[in-house]
Amino acid sequence: MGRPRLSGSPSSAPSSPRRPDVAQTTLLHYLPNSAKVHFVPDDANNDGGGLRERKRAATRSAITAAARLLTARSGINGFTVEQVCERAGISRRTFFNYFPTKEDAILGHPGDDIPEALAEAFIAGGGSTGPDVVSDSLWPDFIELAVGMMESMAMTRAEVVALKDAITAEPRLMEQAMHGSSAVEQHYVAMLAERESLPADDPRLQMAIGAMASVAKYAGTMFFAPDNSRSYRDILTSAIEALAAVAPRPGATGAVHLPPAPPSD
Repeated sequence: MGRPRLSGSPSSAPSSPRRPDVAQTTLLHYLPNSAKVHFVPDDANNDGGGLRERKRAATRSAITAAARLLTARSGINGFTVEQVCERAGISRRTFFNYFPTKEDAILGHPGDDIPEALAEAFIAGGGSTGPDVVSDSLWPDFIELAVGMMESMAMTRAEVVALKDAITAEPRLMEQAMHGSSAVEQHYVAMLAERESLPADDPRLQMAIGAMASVAKYAGTMFFAPDNSRSYRDILTSAIEALAAVAPRPGATGAVHLPPAPPSD
């Protein structure tokens, strides 16, 4: 079963009427988070424990998707837990089995915003250069991961901006988001460490995560600008090329070779 998508999926030029305030760090600054519902296919090859965990993750993601969409449309104080439950198709008891508060549901769980297929493809792309070396395909694969996450959103561009505005306007939620950003970052560090077969405390991984966060933040700001007419992939690619120009590898020319963007539909 495929993923439901609302109209206005942010894969082309945005029509958002407002520029998001990006002066503060929130959960939206690391990678383009997606408020989506995961459908878990029945797979005879899945062991019982793994399937149960997948279903739990699907339910958790559905709750977060509903909470984020309602926040974008009505503001943090404009809806109830019961409305989240109705939209997610769960009971109130189930909601509190996953999240202690409505605010926690809005922020979500680290890692739930990455579709499994995208995460697996990103991890599988590493290790081709050799042991103790960061793979040459890191940045091209990062582009595919980030663009795939952006395209998997089940919110309109205007709703993404409204969600971010709602979070930044609520001091209590902002504090939780800033605290939770560390957990989000560590999730990406773990994923990158698995991809590159390097320890999580390797300085190269820490620098890579910092660079990715900066690139994604810049690209997101530019993409959601009201007057933008460029695709997210194009903006992201240009940002990475600019980064390579100012911080090339020792002995490199400063150029980074990225695959050409696929033709537009």
